[in-house]
Amino acid sequence: MQPTDLRSAAQNRSIGHDAAPMKRSLKGSLAFAALLALPFLLAAYPVVAVALVAGGVALAVLSRSVADHVRRHGGSVRHVTLPGFGTLEYRFTRT
Repeated sequence: MQPTDLRSAAQNRSIGHDAAPMKRSLKGSLAFAALLALPFLLAAYPVVAVALVAGGVALAVLSRSVADHVRRHGGSVRHVTLPGFGTLEYRFTRT
């Protein structure tokens, strides 16, 4: 006959019975699932992947050029002509 033990099943766990249970968040689980699905989506839609990368690079270049332009010409009214869109007038002031 085996001796009876009055401890709960949670206390009989083989891995750290004093450790608190791991908390999992929904956001973390969704982010992990998205990270796992990303390579499959990129492989399934390569044109969209290339377009997203090209758009990101173009946005980074544009933001850097605008930042440089603002540093040089702060406190004045300037005009920028965007081919296909028209002319943009903007005003930056320094405080």
